[in-house]
Amino acid sequence: MIDLSSLPQISAIYRVWHDNRVIYVGQAINLKKRWQNHHILPKILHKYGTDWTLDWIEIAPSNLNRAEAFAYRYFQPELNQKDPSELLGLD
Repeated sequence: MIDLSSLPQISAIYRVWHDNRVIYVGQAINLKKRWQNHHILPKILHKYGTDWTLDWIEIAPSNLNRAEAFAYRYFQPELNQKDPSELLGLD
């Protein structure tokens, strides 16, 4: 687990990792603000404790939806409840 208070204030796609696999992907206009009260954090902490990490790629806000959809399709993360690519008609 990383120090969430040290996250940058950037627009980004982020990935949560556990045991060398992505367990959650998401997007944020402001990464630091997003993780201050992220809905998935209690679930991650309950299931994995502090045995997880977070990384991100800065993405322009106009490209966040598409980038998240492709990241979801590639990683198939177990904790995401919705498939964001459905909204983009990528089938």
